[in-house]
Amino acid sequence: MIIPIFPLPICLLPQGYTQLRIFEARYKRLVSESLKSGQGFGLCMLSDDKKTIMPIGTLTHIIDFETLEDGLLGISVKGKQTFTINDITEDSDGLKRADVTLIDGWPSNVIETQPAQPHIRLNERKKDQYLSKTLKQLLQQYPQHLAHYSDDDFNDISWVCQRWLEIIPLSANEKYQCINSHDHLLAKSFLFDIIK
Repeated sequence: MIIPIFPLPICLLPQGYTQLRIFEARYKRLVSESLKSGQGFGLCMLSDDKKTIMPIGTLTHIIDFETLEDGLLGISVKGKQTFTINDITEDSDGLKRADVTLIDGWPSNVIETQPAQPHIRLNERKKDQYLSKTLKQLLQQYPQHLAHYSDDDFNDISWVCQRWLEIIPLSANEKYQCINSHDHLLAKSFLFDIIK
């Protein structure tokens, strides 16, 4: 699968939502192509030096667009599925395209309201609930953002960890280590140590 890519120093993961300001001609073309094809584009996190494209990105779809007050194009996007980059080429105007392989996202993991084995699960359940509650409190300060998520989303610790990775100020390498894991457990451990 070959898609246009947008390298940025931000992280967007499956089911995540963000808004972007578009001002360069090549990225206006990316938006136009994505809307026409319906295929979307790849949002790829840049390394900490802002020069290297990280090898995992997220296939992203445009869900809304508008002309901003400053005359620039604003787009709202939602992450669909992660991918690994096999190869990158560049058009004459600098727009990059990547041959990508879609990969499975983290499996859902519903936060337990009652632990099956209280003596073993209590601490993990408390961590899950704490991360979920704290995220919801934080996002309540951004109602436009929160409106794109449902209450049920906050019951999935895998989803919660992905939203934390999008917003918490960690290095690109630290985020990449978590994203490159096959489930949410590394991210949860890492995030809980920072947020508690």
